[in-house]
Amino acid sequence: MAIEDILSKHTKESLADKSYRLIEELIVNLDLVPGMALTEGDLCDRTDIGRTPVREAIKRLSTEGLIVIRPRKGLFVSEIAPSEYVLVLETRSPLENLLVASAVERASEEEREALQACADEMVAQAQAGDVKGYLRADKVFDEILALASRNPFTTRAILPLQTMSRWAWSVFRGNQKLVDSAQMHKNLAEAIAKNDPTAAQEAADAMMQHLSSFARENAAK
Repeated sequence: MAIEDILSKHTKESLADKSYRLIEELIVNLDLVPGMALTEGDLCDRTDIGRTPVREAIKRLSTEGLIVIRPRKGLFVSEIAPSEYVLVLETRSPLENLLVASAVERASEEEREALQACADEMVAQAQAGDVKGYLRADKVFDEILALASRNPFTTRAILPLQTMSRWAWSVFRGNQKLVDSAQMHKNLAEAIAKNDPTAAQEAADAMMQHLSSFARENAAK
């Protein structure tokens, strides 16, 4: 199953949602680099979506910290410091544990299978060295995990932090390899599929510790 098809089985995407997803992907993949000036027209052209959905996406991305709206100056891709990346992960970590615990308890069989499919895709993209494909699968993994938690309050709090984490990782990654991180996602997906809360929490902790160590190393440079 193509990675684009996995999430579509679980959610209905509006044009505003699609616009948000496409622009977010452009920012996370660094096709739109930190500090870059943006225009509504250019974003419409890049996404092939009209102005109203794009404006809604811009507002959402501004709220989540990926786009800066400067009065009388325009739109810009946000910038992030290594120390801010550390703080993002510090905030995300306890929420990730709550999300995982909820998903272990409440995920449907179909969602457990979807998480495993996403993790397998992440491993395949990591082994192929396809960073964009890896990040796309990672995004779908996070969204399926959020749906599986059946907790909209945790979801609303953590999804922007997951996006910021993904973006910051892209900004600072350098020669960072993908395979270890992909395997950690696979371990997490397998633990959730087996309904094993202890293994799931251990896998989530390992994943967050891996990211946090990387972020602190960058902040210390």
